[in-house]
Amino acid sequence: MWATKSRLQVITVCAVVCMAAVPGNESKAVVPEKPVAGKQVHFPNGAWSGFPQTGPNGKVRQCVLVAKRPRAGPAGAIDTRLSLTIGRGSGLAFAILDGEMPSEDILDDQAEIVLDGHSFPAVAFTVGSSSLAMHPGEAAAVLSALEKTATLRLRSDGAGIDTGAIALDLPGEALGWLKQCGKLFDIAIDRPTDPNAPDLPAPRPRSPEIASGQPTAAGPAGIEDKQKISGWDASELRGGDGKIAGCFIRQHYATGSHRGARSIGTFLTVSRTKGLTMMLKDSSLNLPQGQPVEATLIIDGKSFVGLSARVLGNDEIGVYPQHGAALALALGNGASLVFKSPVEDMEFPVPSGIVPWLRACGRRWEIGFEPEEGKR
Repeated sequence: MWATKSRLQVITVCAVVCMAAVPGNESKAVVPEKPVAGKQVHFPNGAWSGFPQTGPNGKVRQCVLVAKRPRAGPAGAIDTRLSLTIGRGSGLAFAILDGEMPSEDILDDQAEIVLDGHSFPAVAFTVGSSSLAMHPGEAAAVLSALEKTATLRLRSDGAGIDTGAIALDLPGEALGWLKQCGKLFDIAIDRPTDPNAPDLPAPRPRSPEIASGQPTAAGPAGIEDKQKISGWDASELRGGDGKIAGCFIRQHYATGSHRGARSIGTFLTVSRTKGLTMMLKDSSLNLPQGQPVEATLIIDGKSFVGLSARVLGNDEIGVYPQHGAALALALGNGASLVFKSPVEDMEFPVPSGIVPWLRACGRRWEIGFEPEEGKR
């Protein structure tokens, strides 16, 4: 999973534990002078509960505030556990936990956190099967703005989630406790500090609409606008009408620094005409363009059936699954691949975050892993 125990899966557990003990408004607040590892506190104004959660090493790995709040859903209000967290897995993060979250892994670099109408770009990522978390790019500004925030809205088109305006009702003593907890246990708010947590991409505003898109020397419009996802370069490609036509993510490898060194590339694309496809590039190849290739693809030690391959350029091989959704499922959220053919053998990893980014990008622009009817 993109958000495993090294990320924010602990939020899911902590939210359930904290909420089990949240008292009603008639309960008396018991606020210690300072946060204590493993000791829960309650803030009856707004019904928030706080907890400094420890990790396997006994040290506090995150400070979390949680309260029940309804959010908007397609069929009406949904009861949700809303969490504000300062953790080693992602720094400052907001999370919502309920039974209506996306069932697939999502990594959306164009999400947003809206505080009283002011939007902050954020990264959204699923945590387990019931939670979605968001980390803002301007963590310090967001944390400061919470002091005067009345309504919160979390939006991720890539995850298909828009909470609508949520009455935050966050008392100053609860926010002060969270800030104090993060400082006391030396947890950064702007970045992951857990060495086992994957890097988060930089949050960015949603790509603007433009009237037309002109190809460049490097390829289709948008290819030069790159975002780093788990070390790979990700781009939204535009068609001639300026609209997003594909989601493109790739990694290049070199076998040496000397002139003429062999270079290898791995490319994954989601487009309306072809769905999810793969391309492999090897500078040592010199093949006739268009030639079919008998190929076998092995993912995590298992053969993936139902694909075809052909030469695209003299050093490029395209891989086309019969069902792109099946390939995405096989790749999961990180896998090891082996491509075997009479003309090329290649082994490479597809890290965590790659398919979740493709899924979020595709959902954002209504592009699926399967080709659209009539556009094959």
